[in-house]
Amino acid sequence: MSLYSYKIFDAVVRHQSFMRAAESVNLTPSAVSRSIAALETSLGFQLFIRSRKGVQLTREGENLIPTVRSVLIAEEQLQQVAAQINGLEQGTVVIGTFSSVCSNWIPGIVKSFRKLYPKIHINIMQGDYEDVVHWTNVGIVDIGFASLPVNEDLHANPLFEDRLLCITPKDFLPKNPQYVTIDDMQNQTFVLQREGYNADTISFIKKYNISIQPEFFIDDDQSILAIVESGLGISVVPELILKKVSFDIKVYPFKPNEFRTIGLITNQKQMLSPATKKLYNHIIAYINKHVK
Repeated sequence: MSLYSYKIFDAVVRHQSFMRAAESVNLTPSAVSRSIAALETSLGFQLFIRSRKGVQLTREGENLIPTVRSVLIAEEQLQQVAAQINGLEQGTVVIGTFSSVCSNWIPGIVKSFRKLYPKIHINIMQGDYEDVVHWTNVGIVDIGFASLPVNEDLHANPLFEDRLLCITPKDFLPKNPQYVTIDDMQNQTFVLQREGYNADTISFIKKYNISIQPEFFIDDDQSILAIVESGLGISVVPELILKKVSFDIKVYPFKPNEFRTIGLITNQKQMLSPATKKLYNHIIAYINKHVK
């Protein structure tokens, strides 16, 4: 088993496709397939289940991810330390993030970081809250943006308090025109994000024992706003998802105010590479300067 075969395995895990993995490592899909088959033969068990929709990890393959990532991270750290000794700043860092952070913060973070460290490459993986926590926990990403707290044994650094807001159709009338109370929300038809994205909303609903009528479970932020705009229900969303969008809806704060905490998470069991440390510190400085 070679280090390169581990890199190919890692690429297939990241992209969930032999074709996209092949493009990322500059091989043909058949070469990737042969490498994975040889690795499976060497290990003695199947790593992926192939189908027309792509590839899915087997349980054995899932269990292998942390060890493979540890080997690849160690090799990456070695290369980065050697580059530092030679007076170079280079390497690759993988960030896990969710949609509102990806659209509002990531472009500015990446552009400003590249000006400082043009030889350090940044890869972005977008998913929901649970995806990012899982990726960080098993070592698929080096740094993750998460809604805190997280249950796994990860290091978490709070970054930003993102206010929760109530969005409603234009004809919704709360008792007070300036804000929404818990009583205003009782027994309303509710638009919820699907599981994985809705931890903040569910926590808020449980905290105040709000009786709702959930009729819609939506994957993406834009669809939630569109359904609320059409008059089909109300929702609770973080303020960050309302940036850079335009929908004909009403937006109310809560009384009292409620927040989600966005933070950076890293795997406590894996030492951060030099490039990862630089990006980690850059993200904190960027948020303090441009967001807070």
